Amino acid sequence: MEIPNSYRTDPDSYGVTREYLHGKPSITPDALYSTAGVSDSPYLTSDPIDSQPNIPAFLSPLQTFCHAATSAVQPFFAPFRNASIYRLMTWFYSSSNTKSIAEVNSLVKDVILAPDFSQEDFFGFNASKEHQVMDSYQEPPGDGPSPFSFDDTWIKGTVEISLPCDGIKQTEAEAPKFLVEVYYRKLMDVIKAALSEPAAEKFHTFPFEEFWHPGPNEPEERIYSEIYTGDRWNEEYARIHSTNQEGPHFDLESFIVALMIWSDSTSLAQFGHAQLWPIYLYIGNQSKYSRAKPSSFAAHHVAYMPKVHYI
Repeated sequence: MEIPNSYRTDPDSYGVTREYLHGKPSITPDALYSTAGVSDSPYLTSDPIDSQPNIPAFLSPLQTFCHAATSAVQPFFAPFRNASIYRLMTWFYSSSNTKSIAEVNSLVKDVILAPDFSQEDFFGFNASKEHQVMDSYQEPPGDGPSPFSFDDTWIKGTVEISLPCDGIKQTEAEAPKFLVEVYYRKLMDVIKAALSEPAAEKFHTFPFEEFWHPGPNEPEERIYSEIYTGDRWNEEYARIHSTNQEGPHFDLESFIVALMIWSDSTSLAQFGHAQLWPIYLYIGNQSKYSRAKPSSFAAHHVAYMPKVHYI
């Protein structure tokens, strides 16, 4: 059935199409995805040099470059253009495997090439000391500008638990209370923090329905893969979309932020029985493939609850 104002994409190489029920979206974050973006495997990023013969496939990208350069006398930073790029790429390949290509590009464009970046500022630099500066930072008094647009610091609070008493009949309001200390962050601030991270550029703010056309003379089939392709999300989006068209902010795009809240018991030490219950949040607008990637750090911690034992 054709829906007025809907936008349907052309089939991709697998015969899959998308239908946006409220017109063409202003952004399609899947265009930013790559196989390396949803997997931690170090062997997914290919390079034209990999197609050359006699180069072992198991070598890392940097080793592959060096292997190809051994046949000629070249500077120590070959095959890179200069020593700076060589040192940057050596750091990228020889350090932890949680860094992505996008993060290295950001390091160069947003840090090294920044007009106020100065090499002299890093004499005596120590990352641990800079972490301590951030941990001890307190916003100055007054209404002056803050370097942060939100405050998602941890807050210490208490929760009252009504205690039962065997053999005594009493209402819950009359029962003695046990105070439990909990640490939590304001949920709205956690959401703002999640939407301020670089990963948010890949969040889906426009729901759609997905279909697969197996072949000629065969009916297409609906695909259910992500929560933002389901009927419930599309129905709720239609409701807020129509409401926003009549409100004071009709010129702004409205969208849904899906909150996926989880909790499970976590041990605090390899030995002993110290445990607590962390409450953590995932953003449903993020693809499940990126959300399940450990190095994407998609979980946002909301609260920590101690485990209470009843004796």
